[in-house]
Amino acid sequence: MDVALIAVRAAKPAAAPPPGALRSSAAYAGRIVLFLPVAMMAGILLYFDLRAEPPAWLAPVAIVLAAGVITVLWRRPVGRRLAALALFALLGLGRAQWQAMLMPPPIVVPHGVVTVTGRVSSIDLLATGRRVRIAASRLNGGPALGRAVRIKLRRGDDVRLAAGDSVRVRAFLFAPSRPAYPGGWSFGRDQFFSGLGAVGFAVGKLDVTRVAAPGWGGALRRLRETIAARVLAAMPPTTGPIAATLLTGFEESIPARERQAFITAGLAHILAVAGLHIGIVMGALFALARFCVGWSEFLLLRVPAKVIASAVAFAGGVVYAALTGFHVPIERSLAMAALVLLGIVAGRRALSLRGLAVAAFVLMLIEPQAVPGPSFQMSFSAVLALIAGYEAVGRRFDTEGAGWRGRLGRHIAALAFTSLLAGGASMPFAAYQFQQVQPYYILANLIAVPLTALVVLPAGMVALVLMPLHLEVLALAPMGWGIAAMLAVARFVGQLPHALIVIGPSPGWPVALLGLGMALLGLLRGRVRLAGLAPVVIGLAGMMLGRAPDVLVSPTASLVAVRDGAVVRILETRRPDQYTLAQWRPVFAHDRVAVARAADICAGGRCRFDHGRVLYLADATAAENGCGDARVVISPEPLRGACRARGRYVIDRFSVWRDGAIALRFAGGRVRLTTDRWVQGVRPWVAAWPKRWHRRQ
Repeated sequence: MDVALIAVRAAKPAAAPPPGALRSSAAYAGRIVLFLPVAMMAGILLYFDLRAEPPAWLAPVAIVLAAGVITVLWRRPVGRRLAALALFALLGLGRAQWQAMLMPPPIVVPHGVVTVTGRVSSIDLLATGRRVRIAASRLNGGPALGRAVRIKLRRGDDVRLAAGDSVRVRAFLFAPSRPAYPGGWSFGRDQFFSGLGAVGFAVGKLDVTRVAAPGWGGALRRLRETIAARVLAAMPPTTGPIAATLLTGFEESIPARERQAFITAGLAHILAVAGLHIGIVMGALFALARFCVGWSEFLLLRVPAKVIASAVAFAGGVVYAALTGFHVPIERSLAMAALVLLGIVAGRRALSLRGLAVAAFVLMLIEPQAVPGPSFQMSFSAVLALIAGYEAVGRRFDTEGAGWRGRLGRHIAALAFTSLLAGGASMPFAAYQFQQVQPYYILANLIAVPLTALVVLPAGMVALVLMPLHLEVLALAPMGWGIAAMLAVARFVGQLPHALIVIGPSPGWPVALLGLGMALLGLLRGRVRLAGLAPVVIGLAGMMLGRAPDVLVSPTASLVAVRDGAVVRILETRRPDQYTLAQWRPVFAHDRVAVARAADICAGGRCRFDHGRVLYLADATAAENGCGDARVVISPEPLRGACRARGRYVIDRFSVWRDGAIALRFAGGRVRLTTDRWVQGVRPWVAAWPKRWHRRQ
């Protein structure tokens, strides 16, 4: 996202087309190209929203037909363009399905403790220990699996370990969990496309059965771990983990309190190493290299300074990406930055809407599964807003001919405008993905981003250069001061009233309308772009119309939520499930919630809620006294036919075993039931539903 900030600020705004051209269809003939990636994105999202897998032949046949329609309508511009949009939508759907077909099938996770053997592919440093990803894993000596297993090691297990080592460990493993509520985030889909088959925790110490031969991957990993260890040793525990994250990408070591402070203030993007960081690193190296070249008459007469500076900046970006782990967001940001540098070298605009369209198209071809995720949606919406916004009013921040006070004021105004554009465009998608809004994000970023760009990351780069001389503390000290200042800003903003507003989950259609409206506003020119305001307004309104369920049962029936008058009562029926409870809190963001153990408030294992309309039973024994006139009966245990009656909904342990999480909403005298099984359907990443469920349909 912030790579674009540097490029857009450096580029001159494009001259506005003459008014007459705006009325001409020829002025928009080339704009259709910008909407092709939007159509492709829509096709990908449509694929992931389906409840059943389409036939494998459907997309290829449809693509061929769409191409034929384009050929037939080639002399009809309107029809040709509509067919091109359909073609790219089908390309997106087909590419997403092909990616799913290329992934290994899910594995069957055994119950109980298993012995896991395999090769370590990565190691994560957590605040409470280490977590390893084991590739080519074998369970209890079985055949090698096509999927990896991720295991959290026991606290204190400090065995020397490197990527590539062969290991053996006894662990509890768990298959991907089902969503906490119907329509909730699908962690199974994330793990499916990331190549994970199971996660778990070790019950014994890990044994290294074979040490891997030295390689560049292992050497790079050890270098990153060494840098992180030296940073943590030289800095206080409050700022050291953040510095280690910015320099090595090991963000798991950041304490929960500091992480939450950044999230509340709208500064979470500073902890997620991606566009902002690589943009600062490459921008600083570009400026430094160009300044140094200016001192050499020999170089200036033979090589353009921009070419040398671009080469230095790209090399530095590659090094920084390597030090931070070459994870997907940093690779995507590096590719965008390379596109910016290529534009500078070619003497073209550093970043344009066409360049953004090409980048989006390439990324969707490589990683179609990234489109439903927050990183893709927030990054591209922010970059689109930056380019379109500076294209429209960027000339107002021109500092030519202004005094130092004017330049300072316009720089501050430009920074605030940039935060408004990037944060405002990405905020609806963040609200959809994370169910929270930070209204003071502009204030926090107005201070934190310049600190990061001018103090924190430059000092960190100097520290890396000084580490071979064991003088890194000279640069880590000012880096720590900058991080401490950012923490102070985050805590101050986090204490303001309503600093973090939790909102309820939204259906997908308002976000789709919002994305369409933003595309129209950003990609069109002139007054025609105002057509995008209607879908934006409708989308924002639709995001606020979500209604929390009146009854909600978790996938394991360990939590039951019931609306009882003005209070939503959440009953813990077994041991506390804090993870699911945290997922539920945004669902009831606008309600008063009371959490209690069912055994403490339900005498004899029976509780009546909502004037007797909902009956909770601890087990089948509690149903011996009858079920009265309850419309809904809930139990965390199998009821085995008890309370069955015409017009009554009975939800027990078998119900959620068959259908996953269940939500009910009362509408007058009717009850609307939604299950996770109905929302997710049968897809490659969805765990197989019990066979009994298929027979019931």
